[in-house]
Amino acid sequence: MATTIQVVENLKVGRYVNIDGKRCEVERVSFSMAICEKMAFEEMFTVLSAEMHSRGLIKKGDDDNWYWSDSGEPIVPHEDWED
Repeated sequence: MATTIQVVENLKVGRYVNIDGKRCEVERVSFSMAICEKMAFEEMFTVLSAEMHSRGLIKKGDDDNWYWSDSGEPIVPHEDWED
């Protein structure tokens, strides 16, 4: 059965590839960028947060979350989830 694998970096392509210690035969290779919605949102967040940080609008807290510089409120409010 064929399996599609997206490798983001450090790719070496040959006749065979090792995946988790298992030798697999490579049938086809494509170097086109796979774009998914999640990847697009992550990239957009990275670019926008860097720009807003450079303008002094947001700052990163000790807990690695982003906060508004003026109010100190978190950009993404913490919500308690109940199961």
